[in-house]
Amino acid sequence: MSNDVGLTNLEKLSIIATLAMAVLLGILAWASAHNNWLLWLAVSVGALGGLAHEIAQSGGKIMFFQRHQDGMYLGSLAGMVLGAVAGILVIRGHLVSTANGTALSVSMVQLDYEIFTAGLALKGVTEAAGGRAVP
Repeated sequence: MSNDVGLTNLEKLSIIATLAMAVLLGILAWASAHNNWLLWLAVSVGALGGLAHEIAQSGGKIMFFQRHQDGMYLGSLAGMVLGAVAGILVIRGHLVSTANGTALSVSMVQLDYEIFTAGLALKGVTEAAGGRAVP
């Protein structure tokens, strides 16, 4: 996936957009944690997990789906969507257990960690499933 030439204009734009989305999601995650907006917390922190995977994988240079020799790269937008879905699934498990009116029995830090890790993992597993071995 690496090349010896400089970044294309599309890659530069993708990096800027990815970093801007990370900042906006970080602000939403902070506000959600401070106001106990659990669903928004799940969406924002999960999306940050998927976005973190993309930043680690491509440096944020891929915004949309791309096929490479070693498989499919989903990109930043798909990573955010997959991460948000994973976050909602995590928070749903905690909310179902509190449906009878009892308080949430997990700390906000633990919840953030679980949601972020789920978003990170779902994007990685999804791309690994579409990968190909390179000789």
